[in-house]
Amino acid sequence: MRGHPPLDGQEDGAGRRGSMVRRIGTIGFLGFLLAGLAAPTAPARAEAPEPDEARLKAEVFTLASPEFRGRRGEGGRKASEHLVEAFRGLKLEPLFDGAYTQPIVEGTTGEVLGRNVGAKLVGADPALRHEWIIVSAHFDHLGVRRGVLFPGADDNASGVAMMLEVARSLALSAEPPKRSVMFLGFDLEEVGLYGSRYFVEHAPVSLDRVRLFITADMIGRALGGVCRSYVFVMGSEHAPGLRPWIAAAAERRPVTVGILGSDMLLLDRSDYGPFRARKVPYLFFSTGEHPQYHTPGDTPETLDYPKLAAISRVILGVVRRAASAESVPKWNPVPDHPLSEAVTVRDVFRALLEHRDGLQIGSSQAFLLTNTLRKLEAIVARGSITPGERAGMLNAARFVMIAVF
Repeated sequence: MRGHPPLDGQEDGAGRRGSMVRRIGTIGFLGFLLAGLAAPTAPARAEAPEPDEARLKAEVFTLASPEFRGRRGEGGRKASEHLVEAFRGLKLEPLFDGAYTQPIVEGTTGEVLGRNVGAKLVGADPALRHEWIIVSAHFDHLGVRRGVLFPGADDNASGVAMMLEVARSLALSAEPPKRSVMFLGFDLEEVGLYGSRYFVEHAPVSLDRVRLFITADMIGRALGGVCRSYVFVMGSEHAPGLRPWIAAAAERRPVTVGILGSDMLLLDRSDYGPFRARKVPYLFFSTGEHPQYHTPGDTPETLDYPKLAAISRVILGVVRRAASAESVPKWNPVPDHPLSEAVTVRDVFRALLEHRDGLQIGSSQAFLLTNTLRKLEAIVARGSITPGERAGMLNAARFVMIAVF
C-alpha cells in the first residue's frame, strides 16, 4: 500500500521515480511453494480446494525473504518471474498476447520501469466467457534503503498469497467459472500506482467487459494493531448489490467484515484507483495500517495467518459468485452509504480508545474520539444517518487516521 515519501525506483542510490503520500490506514519455504504451484503438470480437477493457511504462509515467507530484496529493482524482477512460474504451474493461460508479463514502459524515454504479471482462466459459458472478473494484488514494495531490507510481508506479500490461492482454487475446481477470471500482479504500486495505471491504459481486454475488479492490499494484520477481527472492504458504495455476496462469503468465517466508503481515504491508496476512475465496479480489501507499516519490521513472523486464510476464503467466495452469477451488479454513479458504515467506524473508535495508552493517543485526539463515538452510538441506536452526520463522521475518521497512525 502506497504511503511514505518516494523511494528509489531500483536499489539504493537510484533516482526517485514518483511521489507517494503516506496514510490510511525462508528461503526454505521456496522449494515447498514451487513444488505445490510450479509442478510440470497441474493436478486433475477435483472438488475445489479452499485457500490453505500453510501455502499462504509459505508464499509470504518466500516473497518477504532477503532473496527478493524487498521486491524492488532486481528483487522486483525476481518476484515477477516467481509469479510467472506459479501461473504456469496452475496451467493458467498467459494474459498478454501469449506472454505472462506486461512491460511498464515510460512514455517519453521508452525505458522499462517494471512489469505487471497476468494470467487468465477462460470461462466455461460461451455466452459469458467474454466477461471478466479480475483478482489482483501488487507485488512490489520499498526495496532496500541504505542497506536495510524492507520485507513487505503484509504490504503486500499477504495480498499476493491470497491471489495465488484463489487462482489455485479456481484452476483446480471441478466446476470452472462461467465468466473468465483474470489474475493480476501489479508492479510499481508504491510509486503512484504506476503499474495499475499503465494496465488500464494498455489493457488486453476492453474494460467495458470487466464486471468486477477485486484487489487486496495488506490483509494479514490489524488496524493499529488493535482491530484484530476486522477486514475493511471499500467500493461497494458504487455497487451495493455486491454486499449480500460479501456477507454470504463471510458467513461463519472467523473475521468481521467492515463496509466502508472509499471516500474514507483522502487519496486512492491502492490499485482500485485507476479502475474506479474508469467506473469499473470494484472491491478493495485491507486490514489497514499497523505500527510496522512501511518499516523493516513488516516481517512474515508478525502476520496473523488464520486471519489471512479467512479473508482469502471470503474473497474466493465473492469471486466464485461473481464469476458464475446470472448477472453482476453494475456501477452506480450515486454512492450508497449504509448504516453499517457507522457501525464499523464506531467499533474502530471503541478499539482505539480501549488501547489509548499503547497507541499513545493524546488528550485532544481522545476527546475527538470520545465525542464522535457518542454521536455514532446515537446514530446506530436510531437506525439512520443523515448526510451531514456522515460528513462529520468522515472528517473525524480522516483526522484520526492521520493523527494516530
